[in-house]
Amino acid sequence: MYTGRYKVMSRYRSYHGSTFGAGNLTGEPRRYPLEPGIPGFIKFFDPYIYREAISFASEEDATKFYITKLREQIIYENPSTIAAIVMETITGSNGVIIPPKGYLEGVRKLCDEFGIMMICDEVMAGWCRTGKMFAFEHFNVKPDIVTFAKGITCGYIQLGGVAVSKKIAAYFDDHLLSCGLTYSGHPLACAAGVACLNYYDKARILDNVNAVGKVLGEEEEKLKAKHACVGDVRYIGLWSAIELVKDKKTKEPLVPYGKDEGGTMPGIVKSLMKKGFCTYSHENMLLVAPPLIITKEQLLEAMKILDDVLSEVDAAIGG
Repeated sequence: MYTGRYKVMSRYRSYHGSTFGAGNLTGEPRRYPLEPGIPGFIKFFDPYIYREAISFASEEDATKFYITKLREQIIYENPSTIAAIVMETITGSNGVIIPPKGYLEGVRKLCDEFGIMMICDEVMAGWCRTGKMFAFEHFNVKPDIVTFAKGITCGYIQLGGVAVSKKIAAYFDDHLLSCGLTYSGHPLACAAGVACLNYYDKARILDNVNAVGKVLGEEEEKLKAKHACVGDVRYIGLWSAIELVKDKKTKEPLVPYGKDEGGTMPGIVKSLMKKGFCTYSHENMLLVAPPLIITKEQLLEAMKILDDVLSEVDAAIGG
């Protein structure tokens, strides 16, 4: 409605939701049941440096490569047809992939160059999870649209929202916003959202996330150094992924699926759950995202469980 264009670009390693529209935005296999899908949804690749076939000298070099390829793709898709580029600011379920230095700034410049809206999906990353209220605040960018949910009410009641730039908002002062939802602005959900935001401030949640998040990163680096099965760790605030491999040199992934045995992801999650460590896995990655109110002592107790289970995985793969 705002741009008059019909194409939307999003990334392969992404999850944006399960409805027909959000499912077509999604890049990973959860979109397959919706295919052939809707025309105009275009995919591009994440800056997933750990799995890239190219060895980059620096994060800046990686950014140059990925932005150059994205610009080339935009040209071939015809920029005048592209309404938006939608990204999880930090890739969530697909591995907590943190963009390299300058990457988001590079996407912002491409959007400005071609009149494309930059949309940041902050459903997982928003509301203090990364150590900022929104993940894009870690980078020198301002998106045109931000989507959010989850942490706005901490799951006590369903609420999702969209924040738009003043320029986009002003456009709809004079143009029809042709959409509607039965539960828009639901008073109960909005009250829960206000209560959560007040608590974030009153309890100084951001301070806790940054303090305990530092410990989380330190502990995960120790796990990476200690365990043969840990290929990579990625973390920001109280949000992280541990990528498990059969071999650190070849980076061969641990078997994502299979019987509940020590060398498979279902078996690892099951073992963790039995010991009181609640998490989930995606492909060959364990997602570690503690409650934002967790204390250092509680975190260390949980990480000891993870350490023990990873030792079992080392034994299972012969490490």
